[in-house]
Amino acid sequence: MIVENELLALLHMQQALEEYEGIRVVGAFQNPVQALKQFADLQPDVVFLEIHLPEVSGFEAVERMRSLCPDTEIVFVTTDDRHALQAFEWNAVDYLLKPVLQPRLEKTVRRLLSLRGKQVQHTHSSEGTTRVLCFHSLRFQPVGMPPQVPKWRTSKAQELFAYLLHRRGELVRKGTLMEVLWPELDEKRAMTQLYSTVYQIRKGLGKMEIDIQIKNSSIQEGYVLDASRVSIDTEEWERSLKQLSGSRFDMSEKLGQLLAFYEGDYLHDHMYVWAENERERLRKLWVQHARMLARHYIEADGRQAEAAELYERIQAVDPYDAEEGLTLLKLYDENGRTHKVKDCYHRITNAYTQELGLELPAPLVTWYAQWIHRQKENHLAP
Repeated sequence: MIVENELLALLHMQQALEEYEGIRVVGAFQNPVQALKQFADLQPDVVFLEIHLPEVSGFEAVERMRSLCPDTEIVFVTTDDRHALQAFEWNAVDYLLKPVLQPRLEKTVRRLLSLRGKQVQHTHSSEGTTRVLCFHSLRFQPVGMPPQVPKWRTSKAQELFAYLLHRRGELVRKGTLMEVLWPELDEKRAMTQLYSTVYQIRKGLGKMEIDIQIKNSSIQEGYVLDASRVSIDTEEWERSLKQLSGSRFDMSEKLGQLLAFYEGDYLHDHMYVWAENERERLRKLWVQHARMLARHYIEADGRQAEAAELYERIQAVDPYDAEEGLTLLKLYDENGRTHKVKDCYHRITNAYTQELGLELPAPLVTWYAQWIHRQKENHLAP
């Protein structure tokens, strides 16, 4: 479904999407109220949604749509990037800026179809291809070999490649690249650095035999990185999460493997500011599924130790959830891990008092005081 208040933009998006095999536009609306009225009947897999709509905002529309069909994917389309972080808080698949160019749209379509277990018609299968690893740090993994850290000539070459990979399939203007990587230089010197660094990257990819191309667009003064002949771990991981099926036990085993596969945050070692939105989106996706699996472990007999291990990882990502902190304390207590109870309580206390400047929530304080009292009683017991 497409919801777009500008008629020309609506017609352009519909025509562009219908060129892809595996996609059918079930509804195209300028009026969001009409779209919401027909949403329940149409049950679209994906909605391309303009944020700035008359009568109902894009975010209000998403809230109503998700209440009717929680599994519907959302792609936001707008003229500015001020709402990007808010958009990804809704677990949006993508955030497109107008005018939407074909290479950028193809990147979105590829992601949507991969989440549904399909492929864009003219892309290659990921089997038997080099993998690009983005969890934790940027690495390449040729077929049948362990991951390798690429040897870039300069740190700027690494960041430029990472930025183009981050925006793969999308035209990235030279002006944007110069602003991101060389903001301190004048235009002439920045352009020289850009040309030199692109040459270094192409030469390095050739030496490493990585089938990724950086194509020039002289008319629009930019570059497009083509990663269609390699597989990317973040895309594989997200697609696998969407495809989980089977019995509850089977799903928990598969989900446990996928959560372990998340080696660390997206490009964590490099901490590029421009990657923060994607880093946060994938982190939230991991935490959401980790919490679901941890609750399942607690409900299943004999899985408390596994639940505790998972909650430890969740706490490392989100140390301020008092309810989960209390759950972890109780799990440690049930397993007789006294030192873990103390360490965990002091860690939570520090997070609240030192980092947030807040008092520790009362349920945690009360439970820990009662636990200390029981420990003293047990120690004094004959």
